[in-house]
Amino acid sequence: MKEKNPNDYLKYSQLGIQLFLTIGICGWLGYKMDESWNSGKPLFIILMILVGTTGAIYMLYRSLPKD
Repeated sequence: MKEKNPNDYLKYSQLGIQLFLTIGICGWLGYKMDESWNSGKPLFIILMILVGTTGAIYMLYRSLPKD
C-alpha cells in the first residue's frame, strides 16, 4: 500500500479552504451590494455566489493533476 505524503493532505486541505473562501467572499460582496442598493431581494447574493462557485470550480479544475 502506498504511503500518503503529508504534503498531499496540505494540498487538498488548501483546496477546500480556497473553495470556501472564494464562495464566501463572493457571497459577502453580494450581500454588501444588496445592502447598498436596497433591492429588497437577494439578487446580488445569488449572482455573486454563482460567480464564486463557478470561479472556485475553475480554480479546482486548473489545480488538479492532469492524469
